Amino acid sequence: MRSTRMLIGSALGAVSLLLSSGAVAAQAKAPVKLSFDFPVGVTGPLTRDMSNLVNTFNKSHPGIQVTPVYTGSYQQTVARVETDIQSGTPPTLAVLTSTSVYDLLRLGAIAPLDSVAKQGDYYPALLQPEVKGHYYGIPFQRSTVVLYYNKTLFKKAGLNPNVPPKNWTQLVSDAQALQKIGVNGIEIPTDGTCYWEFAPYAIEAGQNLANSNGTQVYFNSSAAKTALNFWMDLSHKYRVEPGGILPWATVPSDFEAGTVGMIVHSSGSLAAILKTAKFQVGEAFMPADHSKYLTDLGGGDFFLFKAASSAQKKAALTFIKWMTSPAQAATWSKETGYVAVTPKAYQEPGMKKFVAAHPQFLVPAEQLQYAQPELATYQLAQVQDTLDSAIQSVLDGQAKVGPALNSAQAQANAILAPYR
Repeated sequence: MRSTRMLIGSALGAVSLLLSSGAVAAQAKAPVKLSFDFPVGVTGPLTRDMSNLVNTFNKSHPGIQVTPVYTGSYQQTVARVETDIQSGTPPTLAVLTSTSVYDLLRLGAIAPLDSVAKQGDYYPALLQPEVKGHYYGIPFQRSTVVLYYNKTLFKKAGLNPNVPPKNWTQLVSDAQALQKIGVNGIEIPTDGTCYWEFAPYAIEAGQNLANSNGTQVYFNSSAAKTALNFWMDLSHKYRVEPGGILPWATVPSDFEAGTVGMIVHSSGSLAAILKTAKFQVGEAFMPADHSKYLTDLGGGDFFLFKAASSAQKKAALTFIKWMTSPAQAATWSKETGYVAVTPKAYQEPGMKKFVAAHPQFLVPAEQLQYAQPELATYQLAQVQDTLDSAIQSVLDGQAKVGPALNSAQAQANAILAPYR
């Protein structure tokens, strides 16, 4: 009897050990879970495109499970992430505006990404400068400010459809020719963060809007005043742009409908515009003030949050490297119009074939040699709002250029004083 009990006990012990080993093995095989917040800042089905890209990653990396969460516009995503940081529940990683770096550092929230930045082959213009000795953002959906033009309307207006305006003077004359055939000459978005569309004009006039360490802005420089006077003249003097506030999302729709000949918008809108427009779409560098092309950078970077576990951080690095690899950068660029963040993406066979048929997609990459950093400061939302309000008040006819920009400068100086 005793022998029987011993055998039963041994058998039960073996079963228990097997179950325990199985549980440990199952636990060991459980994928590392990453939460990933991302915004959509341009028109088009980018939420679907992002989900497809992440699903492809998950299938090829069974040890990692990334859950993408669409979190609205760039501004909404930054606000949500900052709220989550303060409540102690940030995502593992997120795509945020590259200019968010100073505020994320102020909150002590992000981990360095030096290994990815230094091992990758990213365009130098897209890599953020080192901040406090580290790289914190890895470029992903990056853009430039570009000029779109309707080649069909150009031809109808007696303009060469293969020659976009090269400078501000030609921009005005081309817009006037378009007005004569019954369409708006040009539209530039003036709602929301209109500082971004304004920046190329200020840069071309001789002064970027901020310094390189987030502590000083130049909103009332002579270059900024020259730029805002020119933008105001487009509607108030030359009458080639509609007055009032033009919504960011409406401008591409007007262009696709053929009611405007030229628009200033993000290169990230290209894919959506090409899918909808029923005419030949031209994409060009921003017209130069005098002789030198310059533009503004935009778009989002990957950021990794300190609160992630060691396993999550390791898995997140794998995900970031995969998402910004030449093959995936090419895929994302083709689906959106964003710049492929590495030159090697343009050597991918599929990408070579694609840009041969759609040369517009090469414009943002070619423009990088003339691109300048986007406005980035501490307390970024507040600082941007001061300039946006000044620009809008001028374009809406409620204020003069000089007083409006002087007021914006004074407000920004007060906001940034603690960081100098």
